[in-house]
Amino acid sequence: MSKPAFSIYDASAGSGKTYTLVKEYLKIILLSKKPDAYRAILAITFTNKAVHEMKSRVVESLSEFAKDHPSDKALQLMQDINRETNLSLKTIQEKAKSIIKNLIHNYAAFDISTIDKFTHKVIRAFAHDLNLPITFDVSLDTENLLNEAVDAIIAQAGEDETLTNLLVNFTMEKTDDDKSWDVSREIMETGKLILNENNREEITHFSNKSIAEFIEIKNKLVEFCKEIEAETIAQATEALLLIEKNGIDVKSFSGGYFPKHLISIQEGKFNPNNKTYHEFEDIKINKTAKDGAIIESIIPELLAILKSIYIKFEKKIFYEAFLKNITPLSLMNTLSNKLQEIQKEQNILSIAEFNKLINEQIQNQPAPFIYERLGEKYKHFFIDEFQDTSEMQWQNLIPLIDNALSSEDLDGARGSLMIVGDPKQSIYRWRGGKAEQFIELSKTKNPFVNPDKELFSLATNYRSYSQVIDFNNQFFKFLASNFANEDYKDLYQNHSFQEFNDKKGGYVNVSFIPKFDKSEVEENEELEKNNLYLEATLKTILKVKANGFNYKDIAVLTRNKKPGTDIANHLIENGIPIVSSESLLLGASSEVQTCIYILRYLKNANDLESKANFLYYLAKNLQQNVPVHDFIAKGMELKNELEFQKWLTEIEVDFSFQNIRKKALYEATELIISKMIPVAKRNAYVQYFLDLILEHDLKKQSGIADFLYYWENNSEKLSIPSPEGNDAVRIMTIHKSKGLEFPVVIFPFAEENYSQNKGDKIWITTDESQVGLPKALVSKNKDVENFGEAAALVYNQKKEEDLLDNINVLYVALTRAEEQLYVISGLVSENSKGELPNNMATFFIEFLGSEFNEKQLEYEFGSNQKVSITKEVVSNALTIPQLSETLHPKNIKIAQRESVMWNTKQQKAIEYGNIIHEILAFVKTKNDIDLAITKAIENGLIISSQKEEVFATISEIVNHQELEDYFSPNHKVMNEQTIIQKQGAVVKPDRMSISKDKKVFLLDYKTGQHLSKHKTQLENYQKSIEDMGYTVDKKALIYIGEAIEVLHL
Repeated sequence: MSKPAFSIYDASAGSGKTYTLVKEYLKIILLSKKPDAYRAILAITFTNKAVHEMKSRVVESLSEFAKDHPSDKALQLMQDINRETNLSLKTIQEKAKSIIKNLIHNYAAFDISTIDKFTHKVIRAFAHDLNLPITFDVSLDTENLLNEAVDAIIAQAGEDETLTNLLVNFTMEKTDDDKSWDVSREIMETGKLILNENNREEITHFSNKSIAEFIEIKNKLVEFCKEIEAETIAQATEALLLIEKNGIDVKSFSGGYFPKHLISIQEGKFNPNNKTYHEFEDIKINKTAKDGAIIESIIPELLAILKSIYIKFEKKIFYEAFLKNITPLSLMNTLSNKLQEIQKEQNILSIAEFNKLINEQIQNQPAPFIYERLGEKYKHFFIDEFQDTSEMQWQNLIPLIDNALSSEDLDGARGSLMIVGDPKQSIYRWRGGKAEQFIELSKTKNPFVNPDKELFSLATNYRSYSQVIDFNNQFFKFLASNFANEDYKDLYQNHSFQEFNDKKGGYVNVSFIPKFDKSEVEENEELEKNNLYLEATLKTILKVKANGFNYKDIAVLTRNKKPGTDIANHLIENGIPIVSSESLLLGASSEVQTCIYILRYLKNANDLESKANFLYYLAKNLQQNVPVHDFIAKGMELKNELEFQKWLTEIEVDFSFQNIRKKALYEATELIISKMIPVAKRNAYVQYFLDLILEHDLKKQSGIADFLYYWENNSEKLSIPSPEGNDAVRIMTIHKSKGLEFPVVIFPFAEENYSQNKGDKIWITTDESQVGLPKALVSKNKDVENFGEAAALVYNQKKEEDLLDNINVLYVALTRAEEQLYVISGLVSENSKGELPNNMATFFIEFLGSEFNEKQLEYEFGSNQKVSITKEVVSNALTIPQLSETLHPKNIKIAQRESVMWNTKQQKAIEYGNIIHEILAFVKTKNDIDLAITKAIENGLIISSQKEEVFATISEIVNHQELEDYFSPNHKVMNEQTIIQKQGAVVKPDRMSISKDKKVFLLDYKTGQHLSKHKTQLENYQKSIEDMGYTVDKKALIYIGEAIEVLHL
């Protein structure tokens, strides 16, 4: 079966996509005639972990194939390849041997990488064209860069008049709205818009607008709003006059609502959320009204006036919403320029700029030119987790792939592309990854010239047990009815069903935390609810453990970090071992905290809180004689720093605060650790903290104050990598769990309100001729529906996207489970219309349908008996011994030559000879030896300990009985003297000793073997000297090594 040029694999959770990717990769390299076919393959995936897994699988498979007796797993793969390629098992074995040998010697060309690493490679190749310094560093910390830029802009207030007025007015607007006067958060949000590729089209419309132009647009919008207000008041007055002119009694209208509505507009109190009048029947007339016929005759005219009013109000409400966001938008250019300035200053490039740079500068280059720069030509492409590939990343890859698919090599073979993904696991819309991109490609869209495209479906779930698969099949098919969008509905209706594997059994448990009496816990309702979730999670873990599972089999997944942190703390309090990035936070270590307290004290000696905190650590860890509080009290009494230092020596802490303030950041921290932290406590946290300090010291030249500022803003994000293999419950966010699998998954807090995305913004099309901008940015809330039909369509599409993203997150969470799945949700109540709220709990309640009963808090599917075999937990953790010595800088000598690092015996002799050769250039007579050696030490040629050895060697040469004439004090000596020959060439003999009668004694120093060219060289020197009228009386070569050899010529 010939392989299509473009294969799309729709791979649901657990369907063996990595196996399929590896198999297809191996098929290409095994079918190729070349042993290095892997050089022409680029495989791209989403995370470093996935890269490692795919690389390992390819190498392990090839290694196993090359054996005479491969493992059962490898044999199964070989048989699959044999069936699909007709390559015999023997051929596969022979080819695998050749490929693995080639691959190990060219591992750098084995290109399986993350998309970011590949884009980085492209940018490096085009650094010169992009005006980037070749040595630029990549910054992953985009938020910190933005913070710096925002701070720099606010710091400019007072210098730039336009900017100052803008910031002052913005502050006033915020305080008028009863909001915090601090404008930095809104400016920061605008900065995030610049760096988020989802906004790239809209941002281009703003890129050439100055602050002054924005102020002009703002003033124009304020004016429009006033005009619209005046026009609507006039129209409402006109409608009321129409009623009055016709002698209609306002009481003839049912409840007087219609005239009241017109009066509210006339008084400028129109509320779009109140009842509005569009149809004849909307205007209700009292049955007893005598003037009913007259009212009916003017209703069309009244509705026409109101229609005009409503259209104007749509515009006014829209403009007012835009005005709330226009000030931070007007700083977009200033912020963008400041970001570029900071990056240039620091010689860095934010990772957020990668795709944009390629898109703007490189994408339009011809593919062969890009390949030439990269140094590789790729023919075959694999893209894993395609649903997470952003639109811009995909657009950037299309030219390269198109070139491969449409061109043939010398053997007539074309390139290929294989993409693997699952739109149901698309959970990165906020960074440009959209499910719609995969859905379109899996239908009719094909961006390539080559039309050969085929869709494959990996239908079987090999991960989970039958009961887990069955529950997820039913649950997600049921959720499909929540979508209005046909594509999204089809995705879950027809593409979420998975075939079963041969693993029978499994268990799913959906439980609800009980409702509580709100009147009793009104103040801390959220806290009480939180505690119920924490307790339910703990009970579930204990139940699973009692059922025969190990702690390491259990993963607790949460939607975001906060509940994860709460669970981690609760489990630690109850003695449950855990592993999570939250539990491994750098700031959670008391040793790291102590270092931070000391750094704060060094920055400000009046920071008594920090002083008390580090004294507490010293009291607990470095002394036992004095009670902790007495020790702290004594330390706090000593206000004079010198007295405080002297007192610390009593507990053997010899620490000069003044001296340490003069040190570089890394050196200061290393001293703090060596003096204050006991050797036994210098754990992974301390080591990781030192690495962080080193990075700041080297890359950013940070001082103590700079580092502390960074720590204040980032300490909650910094954690040490989690160790594998420990028997501990794993706690992580759903996003981090993607691509992983666990025997037991517990998903608490499953009642998030997915319709609430506070702070989100959307772009709405405007009348450019009137506003001066084609798009406006407004807050994403229900009010958008009142901005007109076009805005309502955009809003409803965004709502559908949010719903898809949330159901996708739920899909990722529930499909991580292999054997048992526990969902812990909350009971929710219907509103006055009998509707349940928009949250995850509603999904589970509606799915349970008639079985659901508020008094029953637990629902089971299958038997909770453990089916799998328990593996014994073996910890492979190795303890790295601690270094208790701190290297003193004065003990470091920098060797300027490799001679101090001699390795082989022969190399040692050659290096030593070269050094002696250099020192001899300073020696004319034996009286110069001491001075020459002193200069050699000063210049770093040798170190003091080598002085005697070198002295002995030089003395042996200078005083050698066969070399008396060469070192005679009566001769004129020329060392390393340049001679220009008649032909224009230059020679430089090592030593010429010239007597008064123009006789020359010629000497040349050599190292290593005796070679004939040395003799030829000396004869060349002799000819040059004799051409100048001198006579060479004697000439000799001295070979300097372990012994001195003199060769007379």
